[in-house]
Amino acid sequence: MSSTMNSPTPAPTPAPAPAPARARTTHLTTFLFAVAVVFFLLAGVAIVLGQIVTLAAGDAAAARDWATGLAPYAFGGASVAGLLSFALSYRRGNDHGESHGEEEPDRD
Repeated sequence: MSSTMNSPTPAPTPAPAPAPARARTTHLTTFLFAVAVVFFLLAGVAIVLGQIVTLAAGDAAAARDWATGLAPYAFGGASVAGLLSFALSYRRGNDHGESHGEEEPDRD
């Protein structure tokens, strides 16, 4: 008799399931948040640099007009980023493998 045993071949692992819609929504929201943050930061920099240039040229009225023209875009971008940040704060931690107060069962 042989002392070796035939071990069963392991079952092939199934292909990973496609990302759920919730994860895709979180990724899209995160991307839009990043775009909004970059937009409002660039708009803010444009306001400051434009005012520096117009004040250096000696035209205070143009500096005010420059800020008045760009401010709605900067504040709009900041508002969108804030709302998206608020929405992202409510996403479930399971989308990224985190646990927010949910305990896993013991596996002893």
